[in-house]
Order: sequence, then structure tokens, then C-alpha cells
Amino acid sequence: MSEPESSPALPPFPAFPSGANVVSVGIDMESVSRVRNAIERHGENFLEKVFTPEEIELCESRGNARWASFAARWAAKEALSKALGTGIGAKFAMTDAGVVNNALGAPEFNFSARAQAALRERGASRALLSLTHTREFAAAIVVFIK
Repeated sequence: MSEPESSPALPPFPAFPSGANVVSVGIDMESVSRVRNAIERHGENFLEKVFTPEEIELCESRGNARWASFAARWAAKEALSKALGTGIGAKFAMTDAGVVNNALGAPEFNFSARAQAALRERGASRALLSLTHTREFAAAIVVFIK
């Protein structure tokens, strides 16, 4: 009987390009209906604890798509807290980072001084952000770079 063939070795994960300066990564996925229910149940008080005034204005301007926009921003904040390694709490509050759109329409973070300090403490100078959503789910990924 012959020995079973071994699988070829996989490259280390993640396979960042040579010279890349990735510090950490965070990812999150949220249910749009869960976020919508929380907003409808707790109203303005909830919105102000979770979202910046700019985020609220942007999401509310999107009509029926506002729920997915709120959920995507919630996911971005959760992904950010994971990349920071702090979770939500003493070092990072949800309103310490707002998701805004740059001149090209791409999402990016607007950090409070406290969030900027946490980013530097983690050894990063910048946070890259990508959002996606459907009617049911929203997801975000955050990549910290030096």
C-alpha cells in the first residue's frame, strides 16, 4: 500500500505583497433588520450613541436604503474595534469614528482624537475601509497600515 499524497503547502495567510505594511485587520457583518429594529425601538438616543451627526444625516438622506447604510456603518465601527484589538468600550466608542465618503464617494473614517491615539498606539497611521451591503446584510473590512 502506498502512502497518501500530501497536499501542497499553502502560502501563509494573509499573503501580503513584499514591502506591505499591514498592521492588523478587522471584519464584521450585520443584519440590516437588527440595526433597523434597534433604531426604531430606541430612536434618537440610540442614534446619538452609535452614529455621528454626519452619519445620521447621510443615512437619513438615502430613503429606503438608509437601513443598509446604517448597518454598514455599524459593521465598519465593529470591524474597526476588532482591528484596534480593543472592542467597544474604554478606549474606543462608536462615535469616535464616523464613516464619511471622500471626494470620489469611497468610504473612509473620520477619527476623533481618541480614535487617532488608539490607531497610533496600534502602530498604524491609516485605516483602509471597504463596505458592502444587500437588503438583508451589511459587511465591512478594515485594514490598518503603517
